[in-house]
Amino acid sequence: MHLFVGALLVLAGLACLRYVWAGVPAFEREPPFLALGVLLIGIGAGLGVRARTAHLLARAGLGAGLLAIVVMIARLYLPSGARDHPDDRLVAHFYLFGFALAAAGVVVLLLLLRRARSASAFGAIDLVPLGGLAAALVLGLVWLVADDARLRPCRNGNDQACGVIATALLESAERAPSGPPTPAEERAARVLAEHRCRADDRTFCGLQRYAVGTVDARASRFDVAKEAFLWACESDRSWCARATQERLAWTPAELKRLIDSGR
Repeated sequence: MHLFVGALLVLAGLACLRYVWAGVPAFEREPPFLALGVLLIGIGAGLGVRARTAHLLARAGLGAGLLAIVVMIARLYLPSGARDHPDDRLVAHFYLFGFALAAAGVVVLLLLLRRARSASAFGAIDLVPLGGLAAALVLGLVWLVADDARLRPCRNGNDQACGVIATALLESAERAPSGPPTPAEERAARVLAEHRCRADDRTFCGLQRYAVGTVDARASRFDVAKEAFLWACESDRSWCARATQERLAWTPAELKRLIDSGR
């Protein structure tokens, strides 16, 4: 039984790693799948060799997961998140069904784990799950500091996630138009600049490019900012009038180009 439960967790960890390697743009804000995959593989391998620590970590993790599912179910029906529209209620029921399946899976794993025997005392084999836990903590910290939860989906091609980042950069530029961008904003701008907008709505693409221009302007990269603003204007003329108001040394030719594109 310990080999069977360990194999289940290892397969779950490999699935998380496969998602990371595939780079599928499925989330606007991505969970730390790399850290989770390493942790599951470490615990699964520990269960396979009957490590006592692996059993304790698995039980604690499954218990925390079950608690998290209960909290998410409760949030579906809180007064602040009440679903009044029929479509909203249908979506809530769909999520409830998914959460119920997840909770059932956690309970089944807990029952299987009770039948999986472990070593009677801690030993050298406990270093396997402990190593997985340590690696997961380091990777989770890197994921948090690098802001990968927000930037990686956009880097992978999720236009909706890129739009969220662009809107945040525009709002930051409106709050502090003359202040220098933060390192996090610089990283976000680089991701947007490297992103190839594939949205059918050109307004959406103009939004992303204009947001990059605001970061360049605040960082005193004025020539680069001009190129971004001109690109956004030519992509969608609704940005042209706003670009003329930017505090840049526009030449008469550039102003004429903005005005003509905005007509």
